[in-house]
Amino acid sequence: MRTALLLMPLGAACWAGAADGTWKLNAARSTFAGDTQPKSFTIRIEPHAKGEVFTLDRIEADGRAISCSTILYLDGTERAFGDGECSGTQSSRRIDRQTVEILRHCGAGAWARFVRRTAPRNELVLEISEQRADGRRFDRRLVFDKQ
Repeated sequence: MRTALLLMPLGAACWAGAADGTWKLNAARSTFAGDTQPKSFTIRIEPHAKGEVFTLDRIEADGRAISCSTILYLDGTERAFGDGECSGTQSSRRIDRQTVEILRHCGAGAWARFVRRTAPRNELVLEISEQRADGRRFDRRLVFDKQ
């Protein structure tokens, strides 16, 4: 029993580390319903003392470079959040060994939900549901390959 209790933190660290690293968009396997496809899209996931650092780097079709980095505490607690597209709160939690959910409430009825799931064959799937303040809704399913 003691051995099992000692190994549990090690196992949790291994599960969390499965998504660590750099992931590049596989555009052929992704859907961009209601949105334009970027020229490139990379995700970086790095360990942090209080959770993980989640970074999105995009180059839009018009050449604009956009980078957004945030600490995911993975405890479900809402914290103040702000970037170029959203100002409000963000929470994150681990749903299971392969899945993380990020919720952003941006004010004026705008919100975004990211569900990040590691998959077999060194893939990461990012499902994004977003509602903008004007009521427009976007749903994307992006597939990334480990670099």
